[in-house]
Amino acid sequence: MFAFVVAIGGGIAEAMKLSFDLLASLVLGACCVILLVAHRLAGSPNGYKRVAQQGATFFLGLNLMHAGYWMLQPVVRRCTRFGAAPTVISWLSLLPAMGASVVAATGHWGAAAWCLLVSALLDVLDGAVARAIGNTSAAGAVLDSVLDRYAEFIFFAGVFVYYRPHLLAQLIALAALLGSFLVTYSTAKAEALGLTPPRGSMKRSDRLTVLILGAALTPFSIQWLETPGDRLAWPVLAALALIGVLANFSAIIRFTGLARDARLATLSEKIPPPAPADSSNDFVRRQPEKFTAPRREVASATEPKHT
Repeated sequence: MFAFVVAIGGGIAEAMKLSFDLLASLVLGACCVILLVAHRLAGSPNGYKRVAQQGATFFLGLNLMHAGYWMLQPVVRRCTRFGAAPTVISWLSLLPAMGASVVAATGHWGAAAWCLLVSALLDVLDGAVARAIGNTSAAGAVLDSVLDRYAEFIFFAGVFVYYRPHLLAQLIALAALLGSFLVTYSTAKAEALGLTPPRGSMKRSDRLTVLILGAALTPFSIQWLETPGDRLAWPVLAALALIGVLANFSAIIRFTGLARDARLATLSEKIPPPAPADSSNDFVRRQPEKFTAPRREVASATEPKHT
């Protein structure tokens, strides 16, 4: 099926004299459509607990998430059969992220979209394999989170290099990187304090969706809308600006809620819990104490009186 799509894309590219990156974007879009259609024809299986835990977002719907997990199930079974270690898969996710950084720095955005997608799929695959073999652990979660941050930074480094002649674009990229890290840090801080992680937009899945979409649309912009001497890659720049605004706004909302929850938790620790109202001992303890007057010494009639 994939070879058929590539063959059709090659014919279109030859007819329209399209660039390699534009062809890569067309193939990526065709593969997403084919995946959704195949998932629908298979009965739209949607019994994936991980998808239910994460939930849908504005940028990533449940249908696409279920279709992605459904597509990965054969890969998960093969990895389980051959004993692939989840940690190895986590480390492998860095390789396409490095590739995305290199091709983004050189302006090949269609290839960058593919590399980002492969890195994201590997990031999903390591957790799926760990759950399939019953090897989930806190150490694996820490490694996965750390490698995710490195993957993000590596890609943004390539974007920063691409926009080296444009200071404003570099600042937008830095704002997007800062917001990305702060959103993740809010969740980590909540877990460290023993609080419920705050919810909000621009999770890693949201950011990857926006970046992949922006990178995939950029070859169209470069082909027909931008001049050769000033290629700002407008879809990528718009994606970075969107992440920079929404991620930082989400981080502010998250930290505000986290600070409120932390204050409430502190107050609940200082105030002792009320005693149960139906306790008989408590009822007796709460009765007001009766006032007892001091006894007066009364002289007996048989006792002699002193004169």
